[in-house]
Amino acid sequence: MKNLIILSLLYLSLTSTFAQKKIYPLIKSGGGMFEVPEATPIVGKKMKYKLIVDLSKASDKPDSVNSALDKLARLVNAHIEAGVPKENIDVVGVFHFLGTPIILEDEAYKKKFGMANPNTALINELGKNGVRFFVCGQSLRARKLVDEKRNENIKVAQSALITFSTYQNKGYSLILP
Repeated sequence: MKNLIILSLLYLSLTSTFAQKKIYPLIKSGGGMFEVPEATPIVGKKMKYKLIVDLSKASDKPDSVNSALDKLARLVNAHIEAGVPKENIDVVGVFHFLGTPIILEDEAYKKKFGMANPNTALINELGKNGVRFFVCGQSLRARKLVDEKRNENIKVAQSALITFSTYQNKGYSLILP
């Protein structure tokens, strides 16, 4: 029995020693990722990355950060970790469909869901780091959120469809998290 306990403790100490921790190279409120030192370098460090991200998924629960928004943050962090300068990363996020309620400022979100918006800190940090956000005006109307206060980092677009087609014609790559 004593040997089993010693072996178990040894195993736990070894596995915890080698367990990787997530890192947050630029965005600290979300988008955690792992370092991958064995990765073959493929980024163009002088290349301009123009990305438009579809944020149409609902949060798993009203009190959790939206997984698509977290992936947008990971997209930024991954490029930074790979050596792309921040000024070479141009990201636009488009909220629509089931993702629309994420745009609510804390008091409006609290009225609807009974708690402050868990996405606020991440949206604000992404906005401070150059990510631009739009919400679909069609989705605002379909979800009856037109008159609700929105996070100040989010602008209203005529529609998500127009936003995607316009930015893709400007050379932005569509990311579907």
